[in-house]
Amino acid sequence: MSKKVNYGLIGCGMMGHEHIQNIALLPGARVSAVLDPVPEQAQSAAALAGGATPYDNIIAFLAHDPLDALVIVSPNNLHVEQLVEISKQNPLPVLCEKPLFTQSTEEAEVRALAEQWPAPFWVAMEYRYMPPIAALIEQADHSTGGISMLTIREHRFPFLPKIGNWN
Repeated sequence: MSKKVNYGLIGCGMMGHEHIQNIALLPGARVSAVLDPVPEQAQSAAALAGGATPYDNIIAFLAHDPLDALVIVSPNNLHVEQLVEISKQNPLPVLCEKPLFTQSTEEAEVRALAEQWPAPFWVAMEYRYMPPIAALIEQADHSTGGISMLTIREHRFPFLPKIGNWN
């Protein structure tokens, strides 16, 4: 019998729910702990994950046992402080939604964290894995004679409201 991979999820909004649903599709994987300062958000995500333990404190969350990997889907401006705390407490493999940081002054700190991180450290950019984009990339050179710049604009209507309107 193979070991189940236990994910911890930081941020329980719309994208957190999407990650929970995607993790549920992976054989042998589950979200076992969730973190959000809004109790209703944490409880909703915990229920969606099938009984994950909800937390509102990152120190307690990082002490949850077992945790094998983390997914960060919190508001963008919180990523760096959360990564710093994770690096001190439990530097597990991390998938962090983009962007890693919101202030150019944070770049050096994030680079230093990534260089010393003892486990895989990924930034989510799911577009490259979406079948239509993968096909576009595969066919681009032949179809266009070579791309020098490519811009993709995503249209969502309406843009979904966030707690505290953090967008």
